[in-house]
Amino acid sequence: MIKRLLQRFRQDRGLHKATVRIDFFPQDLVTPYIFWHRSQDPEADTVDLLIYVYARILYELAESNEVRVARELMAFLTRVCDLLLTGEGPLKRLHLPLGELRLTSEPQDPAVRTYQAEFYQLKDGNCRLEFHGSLGKENFYLPGAFLTLLQSCLDNLGDEPLRRLARSVGRLHDYYRYRRDFWDGGALVAAPVFALGQEELRPEEGTPED
Repeated sequence: MIKRLLQRFRQDRGLHKATVRIDFFPQDLVTPYIFWHRSQDPEADTVDLLIYVYARILYELAESNEVRVARELMAFLTRVCDLLLTGEGPLKRLHLPLGELRLTSEPQDPAVRTYQAEFYQLKDGNCRLEFHGSLGKENFYLPGAFLTLLQSCLDNLGDEPLRRLARSVGRLHDYYRYRRDFWDGGALVAAPVFALGQEELRPEEGTPED
């Protein structure tokens, strides 16, 4: 019986598509990376992955009583996405203000803090994220983790995936503006599914945020 339960659990975990890891080092150095285990289109899948990571970052900030920081991060990313979606032709490659954080590809010291996420695709086509991270000073490290990951994507993704990412971030913000529930565990799936889809929010389903 136990063997059957373990087998069912393994089946329900879904297809392990990617591992995300953001390592922070001494002297404010940071290295974000995405390791793809299975993907036929890593660029397209990166958009899905970042939306799930972003939703989890907002959730973790809310859980840490850092709702103000979550809202500030949302406001900043709204401006970034507006810049990405403005104009025609090749995208201007943005350089995000990361404060004292500096990206590095060759760290010399062991990491002092790590955030890691495992990205799975379920049989119904939806995805889920397993997130692990260090505790302490979340109002700095959680936004920093996402922004450095985003900067890596801004440097390396093609124009069309970046445009899709910007539109999806905007839709994620729309979802939270109406539902006001990025601190609700159910939004960890519902919000990214909406953000990555085409469904329209009906006004009667929520109250817009002032």
